[in-house]
Amino acid sequence: MSDDIFKNIYNKLVKHKIHKYYKFIMVIILYFLYQTNFILLLLDSFGLKINSIKKSVRMPIFMLNDLIYIIILIIMFKKEIKKGIKDLKHNFSKRVVLSLNCWIVGSLIMSISSLLISIFLKQNLSGNESAIRQSIQMAPIYMLFTCSIVAPIFEEMVFRRALYGLIKNKWIFIIASGVTFGLLHVIGTFNNITDFLYVIPYGAMGFAFAYLLNKTDNIVLPISVHMLHNTILVIAQIIGR
Repeated sequence: MSDDIFKNIYNKLVKHKIHKYYKFIMVIILYFLYQTNFILLLLDSFGLKINSIKKSVRMPIFMLNDLIYIIILIIMFKKEIKKGIKDLKHNFSKRVVLSLNCWIVGSLIMSISSLLISIFLKQNLSGNESAIRQSIQMAPIYMLFTCSIVAPIFEEMVFRRALYGLIKNKWIFIIASGVTFGLLHVIGTFNNITDFLYVIPYGAMGFAFAYLLNKTDNIVLPISVHMLHNTILVIAQIIGR
């Protein structure tokens, strides 16, 4: 009898662990496919040359491509999202105050560290920021969509929710999440080794979002704050261009 009880407990634990790793692996694969434009490359292999299509048609295709990934992510994490929405309804005032505090602290650290690094490196912007601004100049509506909706959902699921399911230690999770988040915003656009200093400002926001998730166990909050943060930055660029 006791052997059966222990066997059942073991089986439940193993299944739970496999389920966590399964989600983490699936999210990483999905992120890789998104970053490599897998769907668009697939269409290209079938003869649909996306880049040869006029811009007014190409942008909606890009948006639809992004939307497919977001729908998959929402389906994968629908339980966590429903739980987050329910928590937000029951604790709205507390959650809003905490979210804004995390955002303000993260934004201040990000702004100050970016300024200091720019002075030290004698350059105004990071490679990632320069690339984003150029993209906003070329396709403002698409960039508003992808930066304000797609990126926050994708990045919070990858760097926060997926990691949160694996790392139980609070500070290890926050540090791992922030550093990984920072690195992924630098590694694709750096020109030399000193550009990796920009991991600090990007990581600051990652730490803030990770802390918010760890504090509340509510993925909706960092997604919402991330959306707010990116939307303000993109609109400011569109207005000021």
